[in-house]
Amino acid sequence: MYRTLIAALAIALLAGCSTPPPAPGSAASKVVTLGDMDDIEVGAMRVARENGFLTVKVQLINTSSSNQSMYYRFAWLGNDGFPVGSEESWKSLTLYGSQTSYLPTIAPLPQATDFRLEVKTP
Repeated sequence: MYRTLIAALAIALLAGCSTPPPAPGSAASKVVTLGDMDDIEVGAMRVARENGFLTVKVQLINTSSSNQSMYYRFAWLGNDGFPVGSEESWKSLTLYGSQTSYLPTIAPLPQATDFRLEVKTP
């Protein structure tokens, strides 16, 4: 009986803490955070196709007055949603206090039709 009660309470707590997934195609659906991103916000994203290659510019905002370090990489996806090309290496970025920065990038292959931005903090 106690097991059933504990299991029911655990399920209720988990259901109350879950957040809905981001809407498909939204900027939030393009970002995967690995770790805490308390003081860094991902802002506007601009996506275009230039000379057959997908180009992306992502706004990053440091919401604190202290410097913040982070790592990022882009995963390039094809029409089927699977990665195309080789995996990018992690790049480091320091955002100074209250700084807004932009990450411009270009897909390495013309087959890339979508992307995912992966970010993590040290």
